[in-house]
Amino acid sequence: MTDDDVMDFVANGYVVLDEMVDDDFNERCRNLKQGPAKETVGSPDFIREVLLHPRLAGVIRSLLGPNFLMPTGGHHHLIDQPVSGQDWHSDGISGLGYEINELQCYYYPQDVNIEDGPTMILPGSHCRAVNRDALAHYGDLAGQLSLVVKAGTVAITRYGIWHRAGPKLNHKPRSMIKFSYFRNSDPRRRDWLIDTEEIPAYRDRPAAPYTSGVESYRDLRRRIHTWNWLCGLSEEESMAHDRWRPAYETGTQPVEEVVLQ
Repeated sequence: MTDDDVMDFVANGYVVLDEMVDDDFNERCRNLKQGPAKETVGSPDFIREVLLHPRLAGVIRSLLGPNFLMPTGGHHHLIDQPVSGQDWHSDGISGLGYEINELQCYYYPQDVNIEDGPTMILPGSHCRAVNRDALAHYGDLAGQLSLVVKAGTVAITRYGIWHRAGPKLNHKPRSMIKFSYFRNSDPRRRDWLIDTEEIPAYRDRPAAPYTSGVESYRDLRRRIHTWNWLCGLSEEESMAHDRWRPAYETGTQPVEEVVLQ
């Protein structure tokens, strides 16, 4: 990933690697049973063909650092009959926080069309506080994205992104294998392909269409915090590096260094 790629992920919370896995291996993964997929995900072939595929491993290393933790299990989500779809939800105890410590991945071993009940995600929702009861009542949301993909595609998301299975209109099996990578240590530097040695200031992306002016500013603040953290900046360096911080917040000084004349 590049500086711009990482800034995109910081804002949107996802990246899609189209048709990454070979067709032969996709075929082998289509006939798995629904449920836990520890043996499959932990197998040497899956590690080689998926988990450590150069395209996927490059993104993971960029976002989680060089000593990231590999998945040792996963889950196979298989839907083979018409369903109305899922409610919006966020996995686990997730939502708040600016760090990127877990990346949840969705691997699709077959084509997924809109009538197949594709995974739907809400870009930019990955750092939002979650009221699960309220979230489950939401219907279609401005800016939602259906992952209509080709076989072999892997979607990488920041853990906590809002998602659901869309309505499925047929009896065609729709398969998705979910697994997660984890960070093992805090970032000390940019762990991706850098454009310059000098750390660039975060360049904001368009506000999410479902946000108000106040919420879009809060999103910007979180994005800047995440970017500076990923770059390995200290809190003091982050303050000096943040052109969007209100003037009354800029700069810090230990109280014992304050001398009044």
